[in-house]
Amino acid sequence: MDQETTSLPRRVLVTGSAGAIGRVVAPALSQRGHFVRGYDLADSHGVDESHTGNLVDAGSVEMAIDGMDTILHLAAEPNEADFLTRLLEPNVIGLYNVFAGATKLGVKRIIIASSCQVVLNLETGGKPIRLEDGVAPPNHYALTKLWAEGMGEMYSRLYGMEVIAVRIGGFPRDRKGVERILSFNRQGLILSHDDAVRFFTCGIEVETLPTPFVILPAASKWPAAPFFDLEPARRIIGYEPQDIFPEGIPFLKELE
Repeated sequence: MDQETTSLPRRVLVTGSAGAIGRVVAPALSQRGHFVRGYDLADSHGVDESHTGNLVDAGSVEMAIDGMDTILHLAAEPNEADFLTRLLEPNVIGLYNVFAGATKLGVKRIIIASSCQVVLNLETGGKPIRLEDGVAPPNHYALTKLWAEGMGEMYSRLYGMEVIAVRIGGFPRDRKGVERILSFNRQGLILSHDDAVRFFTCGIEVETLPTPFVILPAASKWPAAPFFDLEPARRIIGYEPQDIFPEGIPFLKELE
């Protein structure tokens, strides 16, 4: 299915723009001609504007959202951690502040980072995981990502904004991260740096969605037993992965 993409540059707020995925994706979006505002605890590089702030500060979040038509919400505690001291503020309260600010300021589309961990404990007999297979979170971090998916569905239904919840595959931050992902014995869940750029570019640039809320898997190619069934991402936003591990991961170039 051919996807119709926007001919106009978007005004995109990328939260977590100094994080592992954000520092890869945000500059690439800017290079494509979109106006990109970064928002993180630290300064962001390679973007048009850099705002610093904390997701739990609703006023700071609103200032970052003001004037944007699209939000790529990546900011979060990225790993399993203590719920009360590490996960609650960024992954629950911060998420609420982003959606509340987006509703108040008329944002048209939010792309939120869910995680492959919401389905990590599913048993499918080696078959690629489909959306209709349900969920099986192994920890509190994954539960916060199910909270994100549920909030996205509710806000799209009640307030008419478009929301894409992305079940992101394992994104290697460094060599230890690669080893950790491979230790799951589910190598097909890896999302390369280059394919992450491809995926989020598709999500931002696709003109329309078939329904206001969609959940999409995001991973790279895997010739044997892929982790996700990527058909929904192909059909809805036109995402076609190009990389097979270790392709598309800059610090693993020598392994290609």
